[in-house]
Amino acid sequence: MITKRVPFALVAASALLLLAGCSGGGSNTAESSDDSSVDGGTTTTQETTAPTTPAAAAGDQSKAEACDIVREQFQAVSGAGSTVDSSDPQATLTAFKQLASDVGTQFSSITNEEIAAPAQKASGALNDYAAYLETVIADPSKASGLSDQISTLQASFTEAATACAG
Repeated sequence: MITKRVPFALVAASALLLLAGCSGGGSNTAESSDDSSVDGGTTTTQETTAPTTPAAAAGDQSKAEACDIVREQFQAVSGAGSTVDSSDPQATLTAFKQLASDVGTQFSSITNEEIAAPAQKASGALNDYAAYLETVIADPSKASGLSDQISTLQASFTEAATACAG
């Protein structure tokens, strides 16, 4: 039973970490860290093909409009993390899957070329995390990959936030 509770407690913690890491913004003056410090070097290939060229990457949606969607969804993720009830893992999973679906819907509405790709990557990582949590509920012995899942999720949300900060 304790094994089942750990992932959901960490969902709350990771969501708060995601918001803290993503909403701060910061100065994106050529900080092109390749996230090699996040996990031991076996990261999925991150696409950094479009350097910051705001005029060329605007599409029909401004960067500010796209980033408003990203920030709003980060706040939703953070809010969900603070309401996690580890006493009912199935209900929490259902709520988390709904959150992932809602974030995916909102992020798919982003048409700004500069923000769309990292937003979609963050949405995919959130969906992967929800699927992972579902696997852990079914078989708690598979919880060993939790830190990798959180790192991937955090890195993808940080990438989206960095795109908005730049």
